[in-house]
Amino acid sequence: MRARLCPRPTLTLPAFVLFAACVGCAAPPPAPPLSPDAQAAALEARRLDDPRLLAFIRAAERLDPGGGDVATGPPPWTLRRLTLAALYFHPDLDVARSALALAEAGKVTAGERPNPNVAFVPPPFLFGGVVNAVIETGGKRAARLATAGALAEAARADLVTAGWQVRGAVRDAMQALWAARQRASMLAAEAAAQRKLAAAEDARLEAGAASAAEVSQAHIATASLATAISDNARATAEAEVALAGAIGVPASSLRGVALDFGRFDHPPALAADLAEGRLRRAALIGRSDVKAELAAYAAAQGALREQLANRYPNLVLSPGYNWYQGINAFALAPGFDLPILNQNQGRIAEATARRDQAAARFVALQARIIAALDRAGADCRASEAGLREADALLAAEARRAREVAGAFRAGAADQPALLASETDLAHARRAWFEARVAALTAIGELEDALRQPLFDPGATLPDLAAPPRAEFAGAESPGR
Repeated sequence: MRARLCPRPTLTLPAFVLFAACVGCAAPPPAPPLSPDAQAAALEARRLDDPRLLAFIRAAERLDPGGGDVATGPPPWTLRRLTLAALYFHPDLDVARSALALAEAGKVTAGERPNPNVAFVPPPFLFGGVVNAVIETGGKRAARLATAGALAEAARADLVTAGWQVRGAVRDAMQALWAARQRASMLAAEAAAQRKLAAAEDARLEAGAASAAEVSQAHIATASLATAISDNARATAEAEVALAGAIGVPASSLRGVALDFGRFDHPPALAADLAEGRLRRAALIGRSDVKAELAAYAAAQGALREQLANRYPNLVLSPGYNWYQGINAFALAPGFDLPILNQNQGRIAEATARRDQAAARFVALQARIIAALDRAGADCRASEAGLREADALLAAEARRAREVAGAFRAGAADQPALLASETDLAHARRAWFEARVAALTAIGELEDALRQPLFDPGATLPDLAAPPRAEFAGAESPGR
């Protein structure tokens, strides 16, 4: 006798609509295509006279009372405004913002509860279904939320750290460009005096009043200065490229732009114990990277709590319905995992090790900050001492040059002696300038270690969470 086959069940319209709705809710928004050509063209088109950038600078200066006059057109590009331009353009901040967005999305993921699942039993022998609903136990969801929240705080602190790094790169590049341009004029003056001296020595040699060694030494010094001028020209070009890269614009955008180097022409006066005072403690407990490591430790602690909670099995409730040969059967079948073969010891050990690793990273960071503060403080003291010595040497050379000039006017000194004193004075002036550059570099190192705006006291970083290029996308220049 042939068995009668039952027709295959089909999804009803309501079930299909529910299924489609559930799938549709999880669909991500469409993303624009990533075109290398279009993105490269957009990067090459960046300019400092971008009206959106100028609007961002005006808004930032309105919120910063120490920022000076609000720009009404193309602003004088001070250190502060170039820093704001870098915060507007630099791609590293976009990477940090993406990391923050990812961490914030992780908070949503951590708060999600397990979806129930449905199992259907097909005919011919049985028709029905079971819904399996998972009930988490042991505080697993709370531990996940704590971990995700700490990771988001770490990402937010990392964004601030990225802002400080961008700021420091702009400062270093701008100082290098300022030093190269100042050095160019000093080298030109020294080379002109040295050429005159070499010509005078040649004349003395022809007259039999100088030795070949003296003439050779004068020409070697002239050639050395010519090499220094060539090297400094290359350093100037490299500094311009470095400044453009620190801002996040092509080097061509700096052509014809007037830069204000006032912060380096008039450096700040710092307290001798700045690296040992209250700012030292503030750096050790309040720097953004310190806060990020603390948040990373809290996240590792939350992950350990989650693994400890995983020792307790989740409860699974499975209400179901069966129909068999005209009989309706309803059931509620609770279930849970049996922690027999393991009690999650391995993952608990891994989470414990990660927590201890996070603690070790925090201690190592504080040790690096202490070393950086000590090194920067020592460099500041040494550079200040070197600058004082350079001041004394420059004053001595200036006094000697005046004496030789007086002797030359009185007929007691010849022209080569006068030119030699002028060359020595130009060399002493350049040595003083190099000592000053070293002092400014030490201040920059101390600024990085303290995370305090020493070159620009009172300057604060604007909120970096929102991309300014999107916020000021509709801005126009004041004249439009």
